[in-house]
Amino acid sequence: MVKPLLEKTAMFVDAVARGARRPQTLPTQVREMASGIVTGALYPFGFFDSGPGGRVHPTPDPGPPSTPVLLVHGYMANKSNWYFVERELRNVGIEHIHAMNYSAHRADVERLAEVCVLRAHEVMAATGSDRIHLVGHSLGGLVIRKAVQAGGLTEAASVVTVATPHGGVDLARLTGFTRSRNMIAAQLRPGSEFLRRMWAESHAMPDTRFVAYYSNLDLLVTGRRAMMLEPELAATNILMKDHGHLSVMLAPSLAASVANELAAIDGRAGFGQPIAGLPVNVAASSEPVDVPVKAAAASR
Repeated sequence: MVKPLLEKTAMFVDAVARGARRPQTLPTQVREMASGIVTGALYPFGFFDSGPGGRVHPTPDPGPPSTPVLLVHGYMANKSNWYFVERELRNVGIEHIHAMNYSAHRADVERLAEVCVLRAHEVMAATGSDRIHLVGHSLGGLVIRKAVQAGGLTEAASVVTVATPHGGVDLARLTGFTRSRNMIAAQLRPGSEFLRRMWAESHAMPDTRFVAYYSNLDLLVTGRRAMMLEPELAATNILMKDHGHLSVMLAPSLAASVANELAAIDGRAGFGQPIAGLPVNVAASSEPVDVPVKAAAASR
């Protein structure tokens, strides 16, 4: 048991070392540290919950009514993470934006997904909509995906994840050496029972669009681990080049891309069609990653 774990740890260290030799790695990590400071400064502004109706932003846009948006933050964060994304959503004419706060203490992804389903239905009831967009960062992406795939939230117009560990987090392996009772950490270990069950639950949902944003320099959720690789989901995986796990949330390019995607899905004038994703060839990747058996078979 120890030998395979050491081998995978060595592979992870080697991948980080190779990444460290890239010209953009140092500037990216400096930006990541600065982003941590900005994120911490914004944190106190994220405690207030505006209720299921969220913040209403009237718009003069004569287009069709916008679908409400539910934003779900990552582990140990709060709704303040969405400041820049929320601002861009307002700019494209989305009126109803709600950011959900939650505590991951002594919880697991399934329980948080149940809370997400309840809140999504509350938001739809408050806004009079029969559809909803879901956007999640990091752990929040797993929460919204679980809510839609297995929680009965079939009304989702989109599931958009940002730096989400669909393939697990290598750092979570360290909990195996400790007496940690953190249920979420155990679920995030690459190849965990939770992740394999989530992959197996993947099924075609033609009325829901799946989008995953990933980065080549995210040292926490590395590259392909942040992609949705299951062919049943027909997900679009979008590269946010040279961003870290926190800095991506402050990137104007991410905020603009997410807002434009949701506006395009809603059919708002001037936004064209949603981005079409390229086929993902899992077998061609040299990065060590546990992937769904179904997805691996489809790539051959």
